[in-house]
Formats: sequence, C-alpha cells, structure tokens
Amino acid sequence: MENIFLFIFLFVILEVFELWWQKAPTLYEILENIYRYYQKSIFLVFLLHPTIYLSIYLMMMSGYNIWTQIVFGLKLSDIALKLMFVKKFFLDQEQIDIQTKMMLSMKVENWMLYMGVVFYPLCLYMGFIN
Repeated sequence: MENIFLFIFLFVILEVFELWWQKAPTLYEILENIYRYYQKSIFLVFLLHPTIYLSIYLMMMSGYNIWTQIVFGLKLSDIALKLMFVKKFFLDQEQIDIQTKMMLSMKVENWMLYMGVVFYPLCLYMGFIN
C-alpha cells in the first residue's frame, strides 16, 4: 500500500509540473503556452504531459479499475481538447466567434487550475482501496 501512496505523490508532483508550464491568466494564454511547444514538436507536447503515461501504468496496475480509467479518460480528453483548440486557433487560423473570444479571454482562477492536483489523486486512491 505504501507504493500506492508513492505513486500518488509522484502523480501530484507531475501534475504540478504540468500546471507550472501551462499556467497563465486566461485560457487563450494557456493555449499560447501549449502552441509554443507545439511549434517545436507535437511529441514534445506529449512528453510535457507525463501524468498520461503514469495514469496508463496505474490503470494497468489496478486491474483496470473504473476510478483509474476515469483519470486516464479525463487526462486524455484534456490533452485532446487543448490540441484541437491549438489546431483551430493557431494552425488553421479560423475566425473566432465573439462567444468563443469572450470565453478564451476570461480570467482563469487559481483554484480552477489546481482542481486536477486534488481530484486526480483522490480518484487514484479510490481505485486502489478496493
């Protein structure tokens, strides 16, 4: 059981790392941070999301428990959504409608950024206490 706590602690550390390099006051600036690395290589963007790989390992280690599958699914959809936004706004340079512009320019509160640091480890813990 102590290995599980070590893995959960590692997950928290890696989640804070992801938060650190993406952190910005608005969602648009978060996408700009991602695009800066995307310009170098899309593989670099995937390497800068180490929790996706750890979540795959923990999912297999837990015997594909539903809680670890939820963590993996949320992490995967988070990365996919951000990359779709990067493609749409920076690569295709599509015109942004006014509602989307307003959404992207809204201030992102710190508590919103740190929700993953709390939520994901809780789900992982739930996955291993069964």
